[in-house]
Amino acid sequence: MDSTLLPNVVTFLKTITPFSQLPDETLDSIASDADIVFWGKQQKIVLNDSAGRSLYILRSGVIEQRFPDGNLRARLGKNDLFGFNLVQDNYRIETVESCLVYKFNYDLLLAKLVNFESIANQLATTANHRLKSRVDSELTEADKSVYFKAVREVAHCDVVMVTPSTSIQQVARQMRDHQGSTCALVLDEEALVGIVSQRNLSNRVVAEAMNVCGPIRDVMTPEPYTVEQDELVLAAVNLMMKHNIQHVPIVDSDHQVVGLVTPKQLVQKHGVQAIYLIEKIRNCDALDALSKLIPLRESVFEAMVEAHMTTQMIGQVLTIIYDAFTSQLLKIAEQVVGKPPCRYAWIVAGSHARTEVHLGSDQDNALVLEDGATETDRIYFQHLAMFVCKGLAACGYSLCNGRFMAATSKWNQPLYIWQQYYRKWASNPEYDMLLNLSVFLEIRLIAGDESLFEQLDQHRHEYVTHNPRLMSALVRNLLKERPPLGIFNNLVLQRDASDGKTLNIKKTAIGLLVDIARIYALSKGGEMRSTEERIEFVYEQGLINESSYQDLIGTYRYATQLRYAHHLNGIREGKGVSNSIYPERFGSFERQHLKDAFRIIGGYQDALKMKFGS
Repeated sequence: MDSTLLPNVVTFLKTITPFSQLPDETLDSIASDADIVFWGKQQKIVLNDSAGRSLYILRSGVIEQRFPDGNLRARLGKNDLFGFNLVQDNYRIETVESCLVYKFNYDLLLAKLVNFESIANQLATTANHRLKSRVDSELTEADKSVYFKAVREVAHCDVVMVTPSTSIQQVARQMRDHQGSTCALVLDEEALVGIVSQRNLSNRVVAEAMNVCGPIRDVMTPEPYTVEQDELVLAAVNLMMKHNIQHVPIVDSDHQVVGLVTPKQLVQKHGVQAIYLIEKIRNCDALDALSKLIPLRESVFEAMVEAHMTTQMIGQVLTIIYDAFTSQLLKIAEQVVGKPPCRYAWIVAGSHARTEVHLGSDQDNALVLEDGATETDRIYFQHLAMFVCKGLAACGYSLCNGRFMAATSKWNQPLYIWQQYYRKWASNPEYDMLLNLSVFLEIRLIAGDESLFEQLDQHRHEYVTHNPRLMSALVRNLLKERPPLGIFNNLVLQRDASDGKTLNIKKTAIGLLVDIARIYALSKGGEMRSTEERIEFVYEQGLINESSYQDLIGTYRYATQLRYAHHLNGIREGKGVSNSIYPERFGSFERQHLKDAFRIIGGYQDALKMKFGS
């Protein structure tokens, strides 16, 4: 390249991510190897194998990448990058306008980035690798609080374990002789059936002068609360505060005990803002006090994003906070309208059920009553639901536009009605029935009678899994929204009230990914709720290969991270939160990531269409 053009190329590269992160001497070296290419308007470019290992940057102009069948892959404009591995990606180039292009030898470029691993990863040949590197670049392990670790990382694995027939005295001796032990787990043929603590021995044995030769089953706490090993420490702490317990057994996916966590000790030794908020929620005795905690909830969110927590962690913590608000409002409501006249279960659906809450999450909740509930009972629960739903709205969780809330009589019904709903929806999944089922495809218990919820959840699972007709209907619904692969063509962006051009990240990306993972998992009978767990499940079941797994989970994490960052900016700018982002405000490389994500989503829509014949 002519040396007189070098400063111009370097200046340009400094405006392009990730090159802008490189020192000047490295940029000089990279720029000196650039070839400057000019392509005329409406020109078809054939890139041969040797050119396939090249990286291109559009200095000016517009091109279209098209698949061999002529379908549009993407439209690229000024500052966009492409190339990487054109042979693998299998597309051709057509110019829309005259183009000035900088061309770099890809292998030589990577050699010059050998000391800049994070930047080299962002220029990887595969889209999932680029998206993963973009997400990973935001994470710093040192910033993670103990509360955001999996409980298995902090578990006590050396735990006293006894059988139900072990004598009370023998258990007390084992606890005494086992240094630092304050409880024992009771296992019957490796299944956890109970727990006994020093407090149990004091309150139930010593205080009542019981015979210490009797079996421990007589004084143990049966069916203790547990957490799975991959759940956050924060979830265990929340469980402790909610039920006033001091020891939480940790189990694996087969419900086998793998350790123990003592949340109260963690609270005493480590401070974290989310714990402070949950404690504040638990101590509120009126709606006014709860509603004043909205700024603190936003502060917790801001702190997590700034600390570069994973999107899954942020979603789980915001879910725990949402659960705490709901549970406390139910307690306050009972003080206002009286004690429940019959058994009930307060359930949540949608992102709340999937533990994927964000600051813009609205309400998707319902009430399940026991079958013997009278009309008078239903009137009571109508008042209860109105209080809670209005209270949640006052606490920042907006009312559902579709009225999928317990305050709506249709979603405040006895168990047998709910069972009829699922049977009817799953048998004829069209129009309103499919919409209703889509909302309640995932449900989770927040408060009330666990047996009611389990009966309903088992019934739901029976009808929505291994259901080819439902899968076909879900795929047809999925295909109604296609990702905007040409998002930087102005025609596909929506205008907002300020005449800005926006893109709904939930509608065009996150919602589609949730549906893709849901369809794959339900088709194989998967019982898990969260999107990431579903993606892992379908990979383990062999429905997708390693590359596809990385595509899906990387794209989901990237899109979710983008939404969280947008919400954070909305809070700081005083504009509130929304799902509408402004792609034209992004840098070229961020736009490239978006295009990668949309291409991956579109590919899986097509794959599901072929699989289920929609």
